[in-house]
Amino acid sequence: MPKVEKLSPAALVAIALLLPLPRPASAQTPYYSGKTIAIVRGGGAGGSGEFQSRALMPFLKKYIPGNPTIVMEFMEGGAGRKAANYLYTSKPDGLKIGSPGNMLPGPILGLPGSNYDIDKFIYIGSTETGNPYVFYTRRTAGIESLEKLRNVRGLRIGAHSVGHSVYITGRMFAWLLDLKDPRFVVGFNDPEMDVALNNGELDGRTTGNIDSVFREGAD
Repeated sequence: MPKVEKLSPAALVAIALLLPLPRPASAQTPYYSGKTIAIVRGGGAGGSGEFQSRALMPFLKKYIPGNPTIVMEFMEGGAGRKAANYLYTSKPDGLKIGSPGNMLPGPILGLPGSNYDIDKFIYIGSTETGNPYVFYTRRTAGIESLEKLRNVRGLRIGAHSVGHSVYITGRMFAWLLDLKDPRFVVGFNDPEMDVALNNGELDGRTTGNIDSVFREGAD
């Protein structure tokens, strides 16, 4: 009968040391760890677009692996087309997220300065859905009915710039409501437009953020 030799604890340890150990899974550092993501906002500070983008920021920080720093960059000009041009030529490293506002109408309408192809952007989502645009006037203008609105000649309608959604929807409302010789006054951001309305420098405007109008200045 073959003799069974007992191994000493020291021998067992030696054998264990000679056996290949399982290799630990390599801990891969998330790509965005220590990086900064910039949300490029096609407009100035203080508008509804900024508020929507800022509401998105904590969710990006929470759900993007690596806990990146999220900042905002404001780029006014061309109703979002300047920001769209900048994003279109930026390095595709995932460190720029666009919130250019109204970049889509530019190439479609053939507006100058639309040096980008809207089909080559990667669309992640939208912070502005389900908000229909409305047209409203200041109460002190005394325009209390559709009939009175149609009888006003030279109504001053405010907008950001030519090609902006507020400008485009303003022109659409003017056409649909058959306004007489409306005047489109551009060069405002949202807060400035509200001030101009209150000061009587404008008569009306459109917005897709009617909730803020009711909260802050229903008059």
